[in-house]
Amino acid sequence: MINIPAEGQYNMHNTDFCPHANFVEFIWPNMYDRLLKDFPSDDLFKDEFPEDRKHGQRPHCRRFFCIGETQGSNYFEKYMKGIKDLPSSWQMFVNNILTNKDYKKFICKALEVKDFKIRFDFHRTEGGLDVSPHVDSLGKIGSHLFYFMPKNWTDEMGGKTIFYRGRKVTRMNPEPEEFEDSVTTSVVGNRSCLFKNATEGWHGITKINSNMHRQICNVVLLK
Repeated sequence: MINIPAEGQYNMHNTDFCPHANFVEFIWPNMYDRLLKDFPSDDLFKDEFPEDRKHGQRPHCRRFFCIGETQGSNYFEKYMKGIKDLPSSWQMFVNNILTNKDYKKFICKALEVKDFKIRFDFHRTEGGLDVSPHVDSLGKIGSHLFYFMPKNWTDEMGGKTIFYRGRKVTRMNPEPEEFEDSVTTSVVGNRSCLFKNATEGWHGITKINSNMHRQICNVVLLK
């Protein structure tokens, strides 16, 4: 169901940006096509338009639901679903990620940890929106983002994960132009991006220039 990259086929740690690596066809192509076709229906999602964020960043405006570990946070309860709420192909994928020993070894090696917990976050973000630069909460070890854009999506339509370096301001709600440099990841086709949480691990999402939705499954890796 998934292709585990061999050591030496990726490099997460020799970068000035948030440590990250991009993968093509991490999911078997035939399985990816099925997951894309079966991406969870909109009735499983709820609007997530938080008004207040810890450091005054612009809100993440999207539709969202999650499955798995909450770390005792009440925030996720209203968005929580069960594995059986998913289409059968997605049940297979989620269970494979949870039980695949090779995937666990891969994540532990890549993120330099001994163990982790998992929450699956499903996002649908509409056109015209972006996500401003931010760093993740300390409870996150990292994230493995699997992209499920519509088949006719192009890089020009945006919705890319963007990593920043060289913050020019001290405040914790910087705008994209307040960094020295940035790098983006392609979200077209069967791609995924693994990144490690870091103190200066600034990242966001570029503006979506499409009337279609940005669709992802984020395998959130937790302490």
